Amino acid sequence: MTNHKRSKQSRRPCPLCAGSRSNIGLPIAIPFGIPTYWPPETALAILEFVDEMRGIILGVYGTHIQEAARQRGQSALTERVVIPDDELPF
Repeated sequence: MTNHKRSKQSRRPCPLCAGSRSNIGLPIAIPFGIPTYWPPETALAILEFVDEMRGIILGVYGTHIQEAARQRGQSALTERVVIPDDELPF
């Protein structure tokens, strides 16, 4: 059996995390591990990326998403509460 040595990974700082932290008082990250210390330019770049991803996903899955949303809406309609006419407030 051969022993494999692990190479040391370089300890370079994350380019998205460069700069000073201006959001003192906020937690280090919000859900999904999104840091709260990005500079505004980085946050904008990520937001633009997410927006572009949304467009691509809608382009590929748009009709399937619409159908799923329609089915979800119909299931919500079947769970309506019926109020008898004699209990209506008007």
